[in-house]
Amino acid sequence: MLLADLQFTNAIRDLLGEAAIEPDHAPDARTKPFAKKGVVAGTSLVHARLARATYAAESIEGRFEQVTGCAPDGDDACAKAFLTRFAQRAFRRPMDAAELDNLWSVYGLGRETSYERGVSLAVEAILASPSFSYRTELGDAADGDIVKLTAHETASELAFFLTDSLPDEELAAAADSGALNDPDELTRQVERLLEKPETRRSLSTTLIAAWGLSNLFGTVKDPGLFPEYTPALQASMFHETELLLDELLWNRGADVSTLLTSRETFVNGPLAEVYGVEHAGAEPEEFAKVTLPADERAGVLTQPGLLAALSRTDNTSVVARGLFVRGALLCLDKIPSPPEALAGAIQDLLAADMTERERADARAGNASCAGCHRQFDPFGLLLEHYDPVGRYRVTLDGEPIDGRVDLTGLGDLEGVYSSAVELADAVAETDGFAACVARHLLTYGTDDEALSPRDCQVGRVIAALPEGQRTLPNLVKAIAVSPALTERAKEE
Repeated sequence: MLLADLQFTNAIRDLLGEAAIEPDHAPDARTKPFAKKGVVAGTSLVHARLARATYAAESIEGRFEQVTGCAPDGDDACAKAFLTRFAQRAFRRPMDAAELDNLWSVYGLGRETSYERGVSLAVEAILASPSFSYRTELGDAADGDIVKLTAHETASELAFFLTDSLPDEELAAAADSGALNDPDELTRQVERLLEKPETRRSLSTTLIAAWGLSNLFGTVKDPGLFPEYTPALQASMFHETELLLDELLWNRGADVSTLLTSRETFVNGPLAEVYGVEHAGAEPEEFAKVTLPADERAGVLTQPGLLAALSRTDNTSVVARGLFVRGALLCLDKIPSPPEALAGAIQDLLAADMTERERADARAGNASCAGCHRQFDPFGLLLEHYDPVGRYRVTLDGEPIDGRVDLTGLGDLEGVYSSAVELADAVAETDGFAACVARHLLTYGTDDEALSPRDCQVGRVIAALPEGQRTLPNLVKAIAVSPALTERAKEE
């Protein structure tokens, strides 16, 4: 499995420190991609990673003894001891004799110039190696059609799943000793890692990435209509979600369903204006906890950042918002894209002087559109009470907004709803949202983007949760010891 750019960068940082990262090429963790779909290990990616490996290796200059533990004019034994440790940590597994011989050859080539150059060139070779950029899932034993990952592969998968970086010293030691093959030790390691702030931040960011909230930073609004929509407001909207997840999932250890039902959030001055509430902070930029109107807001679904990211430049978007609820929030089956033949009609409909409700009605009356759109347009219509920057409204162009929809045929959610708040509360009463969160975490941890909440892997995770304890830590622990994370189907 190819490491994402964020994971590749974090691994170099953990190995060699911040100085090894070129500032202009450090990915922003807030915008990490959820899936690697479309990422190809082509020429441009290879060249980019070779350049980063070179920069990282050259960063050792001026801090050689600090990094290696060897004197600048030290002996070969010290260099080889450092490189062995470094390579084993970088590759997340022991080195075999052939690999070590090749590494010494690279070291020897650089040693002809200088001792430091020998070490630097070997470090560069390690970081440029496929064994650094890829996680293996080869396993060491097959039980019929199932291959169980090795302890080192499990440690690597767990570390990149939870922290987007290498296994730390204790996790690596558990892999070296083989103790990680014991489910109890695996659970203990997960519990230990979940106490670390960086693990909690990483998991929260994974959920935010699954919801596509980072798209907020690429959205633009008509400055004539929404002059308040600035990069600073976008950053505040994003940080609001970070703070809410931190409060609910980590500080309180609440059920994941509270992400849909909480009437509390955190706002600074500009966000308070969007919400239409008082700001209690001492300074305009200070975030303070606030209770929102219960009939207007419910958790992440009605947060301005999400609603703004799912809107157009000058208007809302029933389609984008509806697809988000159906896909990222509920993990229902994906709806196929419309055929190219309808592209012109779609553009005409978007350009027409109509409300979003009228556009939805037009689609419902078109036989070519209705079959697909009835499966997500109703979700988007429930969110029409929120304008393109997420402000709550009851009228549009002087007319009352009708947010009522009929979700007939949607199983546990079947019924008539009049608001997004009603829907959020209803979803929270089912296992659907928890299963969707589990699916997102499993997908990120295993790179299996075809997973569905109805797959047995996800079902096992939900079934393993303690009664009434659908917390994020419990979900993560159930995933860590599940076959989905530690076993693979044998390939012919």
